[in-house]
Amino acid sequence: MKELVACAGSAEGVSAAVQSGADAVLIGFSIGEERGASELTEDELGRAAQFCRARGVKTYVELDGSPSDDQLPQVLEKARRAARMGVDALVAEDLGLLWALRRVLPSMPLHAGPGLGIHDADGLRMCASMGIRRVALPVELSDDRLAALAEDSPVELEIYVQGPLCVSFAGRCMLPALAGEPCRRQCVSGFKAGLRDRHPLSMKDLSLIEETELLDRLPAAALRVGSRDRRPEYCAAVTGVWARVLSAGRGPTADDRALLEAVASGGSTGGYLRGGEFSAMLGAASGKPEEDSALYANLRRNYLNREFQRVPVTFEVELSLEKPFTLTARDDRDNSVTLTGAAPELAFHTETTPAMLRTELFNTAGTPFRCEGVTAVIDRGVWLNPREVGPVRDRLLQELLLRRTGFEPRSEGELPELPAPAVPAEPPVLTVSVLRCAQLSQRLLSLAPPVVYLPLEEAVSGDKRLEPFLDSPHISVCAALPPVIFDSELGEVTEMLLKARQLGIQEVSVSDLGHVAFVRKMGFEVRGDPALAVRNSCTLAVLSGLRLRSASLRGDLTASQVRALKKNVDTELSVYGRMPLIYSAGCVIRARTGACSCDSFTGLPDASGFMSPVTRCFGCRNTVWSSRKLHLAPRSREYLTAGLWGVRLNFTTENAEECARVAERYLELGSYEPASTTQGRF
Repeated sequence: MKELVACAGSAEGVSAAVQSGADAVLIGFSIGEERGASELTEDELGRAAQFCRARGVKTYVELDGSPSDDQLPQVLEKARRAARMGVDALVAEDLGLLWALRRVLPSMPLHAGPGLGIHDADGLRMCASMGIRRVALPVELSDDRLAALAEDSPVELEIYVQGPLCVSFAGRCMLPALAGEPCRRQCVSGFKAGLRDRHPLSMKDLSLIEETELLDRLPAAALRVGSRDRRPEYCAAVTGVWARVLSAGRGPTADDRALLEAVASGGSTGGYLRGGEFSAMLGAASGKPEEDSALYANLRRNYLNREFQRVPVTFEVELSLEKPFTLTARDDRDNSVTLTGAAPELAFHTETTPAMLRTELFNTAGTPFRCEGVTAVIDRGVWLNPREVGPVRDRLLQELLLRRTGFEPRSEGELPELPAPAVPAEPPVLTVSVLRCAQLSQRLLSLAPPVVYLPLEEAVSGDKRLEPFLDSPHISVCAALPPVIFDSELGEVTEMLLKARQLGIQEVSVSDLGHVAFVRKMGFEVRGDPALAVRNSCTLAVLSGLRLRSASLRGDLTASQVRALKKNVDTELSVYGRMPLIYSAGCVIRARTGACSCDSFTGLPDASGFMSPVTRCFGCRNTVWSSRKLHLAPRSREYLTAGLWGVRLNFTTENAEECARVAERYLELGSYEPASTTQGRF
C-alpha cells in the first residue's frame, strides 16, 4: 500500500495526522526566536519525532525554500539538528540546498519538493544522480504523464492528492517573495467594468478521492494530503478519510465525501489528473474553509482522545504453578520486553485457558499497539485470574513504546569550500529581454546588446523586426523556452526549435532542469533563465557542472548577497523591469471572461492600488508581473563591481521607444527615468 504523507503545521497537527492514520508527517521547524506560522519549535520537533517514531510513523522535515549564501549556514544547521532528532528524511525545493545537504548529511534520505518543478524524465534522472531518493511531482501532470514517469523512474515518486491548489505552476510563484502578498487576497480584478471579483486568483481544493483506483495502479511510493497552513482539524479530516479508503481498498463513502467537502475551500476539483479545464478549478473563496464549529470540535475530540492502533504486537505468556507468570511482547521491529506477574495457584474448580488470556491480551485499546497473536504455555491444573494480566500488559506496552523511540544516528560531513572564481576583468555586459518583436527597433539594434532574449514562439514568428538582430555579428539571439512543456506540446516545441536553428539561433534559455538535456541534444548552447531561482553559490556550482553558458539570478537578492556569490558560471542579474510573480497553469483571463484578452487586459491591482500586468504565454497561459518596475541604474556602482558577467533589462509592457531609452540610460547614453519604479530588495 502507498505511504500516506500528511502535512502538519503545529505540534497538535502532528497528533491529528498520526491519530488519523498517516504513515508519515511532513513538518517544518524553526531555530532561535524566529518562528513561522506553520512551523514547530525545536523542542516541539524533538517531541514530535519521538512521538512518531514510537508509533511507526515517519517524520519528514521541510526546509526553507531558496536560501541565499548568508542564510545557508542556518538552514544547514537546522538540517543537522533535525537529523540528530532522528527524522526520517529532509525535503527541499532548492537545487543548491539539495546539493549541500547531500554533502553535509551523506546518509540522510533527501526528498525533492514539488517546487523544484520536475515535470519530465530527464529531471528525475538528474535528481537520482544527485542522490535524491524521492521526488514530489507537481500537480499539473495528467494521469498518462504520471504513468509514463512512474514506469521507469529512478527515484520514488510522491503525488499530491488532497489540499489547496495554487494558480501558478509548482515552483513558479514569486508573489509572496517579491510582493509580500498571498495570491488569494481580495482585489478588484478588472475583468468586467465595475465588477468586484473578490478572489480572482483563488482556486478550489484539489480532491482525488474519486480516483483511488487509478492512483492504486500508478507505481508511486506515496500520496500527500493536506497543507501545513491549515488547521489540525482539517489535517485530521483529510488524513482520516484517505487512511480509511486506502486501508480498505475501496472508494469513498457518502460520509467520506461529505466530510471532505465540509472542510474544503471554495469547493473541490479533480485538478489536472484527467485533463480538467483550468476554468473549472478556479474558486471564489478566500483560501480558508468556512469552519463548522461542531464538526471541528468533534474532529479535535477524536484525535486528542484516542490512539490509532497501527503497531503490530504479539504476546507470549507462560503459567507455571506457584511461579510468577511471564509475559513477553514483540513488535514489528523485533523489539521484545518481558515482565513477570503474580504466581498462579492450584485450580480447584476452573483452570486458566489460553482463550481467557487471549481475551485480555487482545484488549490493547488506548495504546498504539494492535495484538496480532498470543502464544500461551500453561501447566495443567493451574489458575490465574485473567485480570492479573491486564496491568502487566499495560506496563509491558509502555516499556515497548519507550524502546521504539531509539534510532541510529546519521553520519555528518562538512560543506566543501567552493573555489573562488576569477574576478571578471571587464564590467558586465548589458543584455536585453523582450516579450514581443514589436519592442525591437533600429535604435536598440545600434546599442548592440550582446544577448537578446525573447520567447521561442516570437523568435520563429517571422517578424521582420527580428532579422537585423539575427544578422548582427555582435548580437546573439537567445530563444527562451516556455517554463513548462507538456507531452502534448513537445512536438510543437521541437518544430519551433528546428526552425530557430535554421534561422541561425544557437542559444536557448531554460527554466526547467529537465530541458537542459533536451535542448542540448538538439545542438543548442544553454543559458539559465531567472525562473531557475538561483540564490546561492551551491546552485551556481550545480549549473556550472551542467555546462550552462550563463545563469540568471532570482530577483529578490540584496546587493551584498549578489556580491558574495561564488560565480563559477557566468552570472547575470536583472537590473530593470517587472518581475514575474505568477506563471499560471491556465489562462486566468479566459477562465473569468470566456475569452482571452491578454493584449487589452488592464491587470490586477496590488495592495497599493498599482496594476500588475497580465500577459499571455505559450499555450494560452498567463504571467502576472509586478506592478512596479525594478530600476537599479541609480545603484550602478554596486552591481558593476559585483563580479557579474552581465546585467539584464527585462521589457514587458514597454513600447519600442521606451525599451531603447531605458537601454541608453543603463549605458549612460541618456538620462531617461521610468515611472513607477522600485529598487526591490537590492
